[in-house]
Amino acid sequence: MKLKRCENGHFYDQDKFAACPHCAAIEEEMDDETQTLDEQTMSIYENPPEEMGRTQTEDEEPVTIPADPVDVPQVEIPRTEPRRPEPETMGTVQERVFREIQPEPDYDDDPVTVGLFGDPHEPRPVVGWLVCIRGEMYGQSFQLHAGKNFVGRGANMDVVIRGDRSVSRDKHAIIIYEPRKREFIAQAGESRELFYLNDEVVLSMDRLKMHDVLTIGRTDLMFVPLCGEDFSWENIGKKGEE
Repeated sequence: MKLKRCENGHFYDQDKFAACPHCAAIEEEMDDETQTLDEQTMSIYENPPEEMGRTQTEDEEPVTIPADPVDVPQVEIPRTEPRRPEPETMGTVQERVFREIQPEPDYDDDPVTVGLFGDPHEPRPVVGWLVCIRGEMYGQSFQLHAGKNFVGRGANMDVVIRGDRSVSRDKHAIIIYEPRKREFIAQAGESRELFYLNDEVVLSMDRLKMHDVLTIGRTDLMFVPLCGEDFSWENIGKKGEE
């Protein structure tokens, strides 16, 4: 006996079989199953069931329609009642009366506080300037207006000093113009940092004069007034009218 192993791992006697009998048997079974499936598939189309489209035979009893009408129970559909308006209570009546007697809003009541120089929607008159003579904004000027002018690095300040990190963001210093006395005042701000007027620290309030120098951080600002003893916007009236 001469045993040999085929590619699928079967052992067979090579003296008796030229090829693996196990593989041949498996292939034959697979061919039979495939042929059976093909025959079953073809039978669906070639030999359709007799129930499909068959005609009535003699053995089947014909269907008769009764001559008398058949009583079919009627189903009652509930009717939806129309929605009635809810009766007005004392609260709803009071609300309706309140809306009727409520006065129309007065659009002349502007919540903005009107300044000394008139309409807040109009440009505020300039009363003086701060001119940068040393620092990141060298050569630039900043307008001053009546009331308090806040000086800082933040964009919401009246005098914005950009580029100098030694200047506080909010209210490092305050420059005031008091229109009744027509005088300018330098006031300490709300920052912990100090600032100086002509090299003297400002701790409370100091009056400003022409060409005074304010030192805020590493920036020097020269004060140049417009309003004072010789000029005031009140003297020429509103918009230059006499």
